Amino acid sequence: MNFINYEEFKKTESYEKFIKENPSTGTLKVEVFTAYQAIPIPDTDIIITKDIDDKKVLFFAGKTDSSGMVSNIELPSPEEDQDYKPGSTPKYTVYDVTAIHEGYERIKKYDVAIFGNTGVIQYIKMIPEVDMEGEK
Repeated sequence: MNFINYEEFKKTESYEKFIKENPSTGTLKVEVFTAYQAIPIPDTDIIITKDIDDKKVLFFAGKTDSSGMVSNIELPSPEEDQDYKPGSTPKYTVYDVTAIHEGYERIKKYDVAIFGNTGVIQYIKMIPEVDMEGEK
């Protein structure tokens, strides 16, 4: 699978189909913490990708702030469903959200659904790694 950033992806034929299906924008807020949301984890690498055709497209790469958050990540999504009825499933696009932080579980990966004109919050609970080398 080819790994490309979003700007490179915009130059491909796959982009035209993708953006036609996802002409709107949804926003994502990621909150990384430990101890049942009591302790935020700053400087966690957040990577947002999506597999499209034969490419893994990088939509966002950044770090959490001192509050363990990254806010207002804009991602392409389908238009908001104006005819949505309770019990039906609105249109959405799924992205892979990966969190990486030294000293915690190696990688946490989530599938996150993004809806048109809607904000989504993804909570990521990180567990500190335990050094087992001293125990025998």
